[in-house]
Amino acid sequence: MQNARKYDSRITIGGVPSRDDLLQMQALGYRTVVDLRDDHEKFGGLVEEWAREHRMRYVSLAIQRDAITIDDALRFYSTVYDPDAAPLYLFSRFGKRPLALLLLLQALLWQQPLVRVFQSAGEFGLDLEGDLCLRSFLVDCYNRKREYAPLLQKFASERPGLIKLPTDDD
Repeated sequence: MQNARKYDSRITIGGVPSRDDLLQMQALGYRTVVDLRDDHEKFGGLVEEWAREHRMRYVSLAIQRDAITIDDALRFYSTVYDPDAAPLYLFSRFGKRPLALLLLLQALLWQQPLVRVFQSAGEFGLDLEGDLCLRSFLVDCYNRKREYAPLLQKFASERPGLIKLPTDDD
């Protein structure tokens, strides 16, 4: 799969998959394809058609990169951490949206500084520093973490084993 990277044992992220990528994913046992592009980025819905053709669940979470909300993030987490969805391929045009949302969750649950989100993205091969839309969303969410951190903790506790919370050893 071109431009795809493993996030963890359940999740792979990347850019828009081709028909061949989806065929390869099917052979590897992927169950779910999650499309984070907003409606004007989809260009006719071919990915949805191809995913269904390869008997994979297709989920559209149309997230506008210049207007991501906390509700968008919570819908994303509910979809991605559904125990029956894995393995999953998450994508947006360049793969930045799914990575930013995954790293935000990690930073909030592990109580890491926001700069660690940007460092992790860089280690993953994606530059979020220069992406003003995602940067603004991440800073806003991180600054408002008290508002929804309890919801994320509850979410993590409802899905034990899917979201690894920090331990005293970490």
